[in-house]
Amino acid sequence: MDLTRSIGLQTSNDKQTAEEERKRLQLYINLKLHSSGLPACRAIDCDNDFFSIADDLLQSYREKSRLLSEYLCPADQRIQDFLDSYLEDSGCDKDPLLPSNTLILDQHGVSRELSLPADGDYFESEFVKSYRVSQGVLHNTSRDRRTTAGSFHLD
Repeated sequence: MDLTRSIGLQTSNDKQTAEEERKRLQLYINLKLHSSGLPACRAIDCDNDFFSIADDLLQSYREKSRLLSEYLCPADQRIQDFLDSYLEDSGCDKDPLLPSNTLILDQHGVSRELSLPADGDYFESEFVKSYRVSQGVLHNTSRDRRTTAGSFHLD
């Protein structure tokens, strides 16, 4: 067994493979955004020829999605039914509706890639500091009452 792998260190070949996988995930995310009619991330180096070639296919996908826009998956339909019954006597003119155009994270690693800026390995706000590490994304929350101060959470 390779010692570098057994203690969790990455070799240059592992880093290259990880970077290729990350670029593939970023292209996949941009394709999903573009197919939903949302703007793609400009920080990611994407081949515009690819999107122009795939545009007819993506327009067909968008049209099918538009036709199914009123459909909610069973879990969302139960939530919508609960909201409708709970707010039935509220006197509101319009009941709140769950969004129908959602970005489905259907592939391993997509949520991890969306956790940080596309062109960076670090994010900081008043609530959290997040870092990209070889095992995923490390989040250091500032106000998490479930843990002690300075604890890290790994996604």
